[in-house]
Amino acid sequence: MDGASGVSEEVLVADVGGTNCRLALGKVVGGNFALSRRKVYATGEQGDLADVVRDFLGADGRPTYAAFAVAGPVDGDTIALTNAQWRFSLAAMEHTFGFRRAIAVNDLVAQAEAAIRLTPADIAMIGDQALPARARTAIIGVGTGLGLASVSYSGGTATIVPTEGGHSGFAPFDTLDVEVMEQWLPETGRVVAEHVVSGPGLVRLHNTLRTLRNQRPEPGLDGREIVRRAFELEDGPCLETVHRFSLALASVCADFALVQGAEAIILVGDIVNSLLPELRSDAFRARFEQYGPRRGFLSGVPIGVATGRDLGLIGAYHHLQRALQAGERKQPISHAV
Repeated sequence: MDGASGVSEEVLVADVGGTNCRLALGKVVGGNFALSRRKVYATGEQGDLADVVRDFLGADGRPTYAAFAVAGPVDGDTIALTNAQWRFSLAAMEHTFGFRRAIAVNDLVAQAEAAIRLTPADIAMIGDQALPARARTAIIGVGTGLGLASVSYSGGTATIVPTEGGHSGFAPFDTLDVEVMEQWLPETGRVVAEHVVSGPGLVRLHNTLRTLRNQRPEPGLDGREIVRRAFELEDGPCLETVHRFSLALASVCADFALVQGAEAIILVGDIVNSLLPELRSDAFRARFEQYGPRRGFLSGVPIGVATGRDLGLIGAYHHLQRALQAGERKQPISHAV
């Protein structure tokens, strides 16, 4: 990870997702931003973000600044998560906890902030290509939802733009995709990319495939156990689920790359890291490259998986640093690299 400078005081950083809320304290030490303490909370088991921050900080902890990477749109003072019931006010957080400044940033923007600073050692490549420097890059995050951010460069400055690409329509590739979509339509209506390529989508896909194979669904099985059974136990139904999920991800990557004119893709999140053995199979790249105006149109687009830890937390810090330099609550999402 590239070095950091700027904010010298201790900072509270948080990655606030629909499933988990990760908090940490951090400070610049020797030119690098270092996390000194971490704790993970289950979002659905907590009352609200203020309760989590209060528990994490305890009676004595009062950092000067706070930066929240949130799984939802950021527009103004009040923030609402997309896949959870939490809402909070930045001004209220400042007042309650005495922060000199609290800022929020979309979690994919935060992860993009960190991902574009990663060294090659922190990115597992899918295929033989290397990531080009300062390329138009699609950052795709797979978690409770599906996020997409676009990175472009002008001179030495990167501009990161959040999108709602996860809510774009999912296009079936083959007859099995069509059969799965037909099973989902009564429940979901229009099937979007996030319905398929996400943590809940992995579980939904597993149970649908079992139904299509005349097997009983396993509603209590979560995505982590499905992946474990596939790779550790070579369980047939779980292997099929992981394979079909990875192909769906390849389709989504191809569509996003075509729409954005992306020259590179970086995948982020625990789910894609757990699926690395499957993503590195020939089938994933083959599906990705079958899109476009002619076969092989996307063959030159490299795909990497960010393996570095705490991208949302580190990216939230970088966003805070730039916000403080700008001296205002809302500023263009761009920075020199």
